[in-house]
Amino acid sequence: MEMIASRLDDLLATEGLEIRADGRAGSGAVLTMQALAAVAVANPRLHVQEWPFFSSARKGAPTRGFLRISRRPIAKASEITHPHIACLLDEGVTTTVDFAQGVPHGGIFILNTTRSPEDGARRFRLSGRVVTIDGDGIAQRFLKKPIGNISLLACLTELLPGFDQEVTQERLRWLLGRRRLPASMIEANCNLFAASLGCANIADCDEAGPTDHQPSPFPGYGDLAPGAQSRLRLSRNNLTSAYARTGYRLKFADPEGICNGCGHCIVNCPENIIEFHPDPAIGVRVTGALITQYCKLCHECIAICPKGLFTEAPLPAEGKGGSQQ
Repeated sequence: MEMIASRLDDLLATEGLEIRADGRAGSGAVLTMQALAAVAVANPRLHVQEWPFFSSARKGAPTRGFLRISRRPIAKASEITHPHIACLLDEGVTTTVDFAQGVPHGGIFILNTTRSPEDGARRFRLSGRVVTIDGDGIAQRFLKKPIGNISLLACLTELLPGFDQEVTQERLRWLLGRRRLPASMIEANCNLFAASLGCANIADCDEAGPTDHQPSPFPGYGDLAPGAQSRLRLSRNNLTSAYARTGYRLKFADPEGICNGCGHCIVNCPENIIEFHPDPAIGVRVTGALITQYCKLCHECIAICPKGLFTEAPLPAEGKGGSQQ
């Protein structure tokens, strides 16, 4: 089994290193990736790409952080599906999320847990280098609450080539300061980081079966044609959360049946109110829009339709209507 841990420097120099962290809202998964990115950005030789992913806004909902680091410019702009390093900040999230999904055989797994690396590998069926640290327990001493993200940050900086612990501590202090944390809390987190260094347990394990943690196959678009985001989503003069100007509504008309089935209006509508049906000739044919159901006249469909089938029209005298044909 080839160990990714033995070629981290090569990955940074060639294809780039991809890291993914899974946790729950409040577990600090996003802060871990942001702090590591802040350290990488301080190195002029490194290119960095970092972003978070949230599901529900409720406390305890799954959260995920992505980080790419490379000595070459990063051309990718997609989520990380085959991370070289997978971090788990909360064991409870594994009931809904496979944190090891897509990690290649011989990958690196960093777990916030009281388990040994061998026990963690058996529990989650992991093959590769398994690093475990009781981050919650260490945090309890310094923060009086179980938040293991700073300990995982310490593990990552010890693992990655060229990452200096003193620089990491300085960047962590800067990042927490930007979040307007009290000075005493910033100092406690920095002390927690220092105390976590050298506390990890490490073992190379081989417990995953050939079908474990395989990425789910793309199910396809079904009856929908693939579409693209319209330019309006990125513009400053269009707000998809705004409302129609007084006296106007959306209108759809296709009397000559020229809809080409591109489906752009369907995938760009923020309220999912475009009506359509499968068409064997063009894939999908748009037939109207449920204008009374949350249509805010955001102009997404108007801007993206290549045939100009959507327009803004004066509201009729009765001011009512359902599906606009």
